[in-house]
Amino acid sequence: MAITGRDIEHLLYTETPDPILVVHNGTPEIVAAADLGGHTGAIVVCSRAEILRRVGERDLSETDLTAIAQALAAAIQDPARQQPPWPA
Repeated sequence: MAITGRDIEHLLYTETPDPILVVHNGTPEIVAAADLGGHTGAIVVCSRAEILRRVGERDLSETDLTAIAQALAAAIQDPARQQPPWPA
């Protein structure tokens, strides 16, 4: 399972209401929070609100998007490992 900077960008700019990035059947997907129940077995990665709370409402560079994606992917693979902070 690979989460990419494009997945994070899609999460930030989708018109899906209250979007959440999940991994479902090994594939990253953006789903509305209200529809999450229809994705049995999905791993919730992050919501748009969580990202905005951490980085603020600003344009993120490709490097920022990639760093966020890598940190989230690492957290899913090893939740006990201390993760580096997201871009400030």
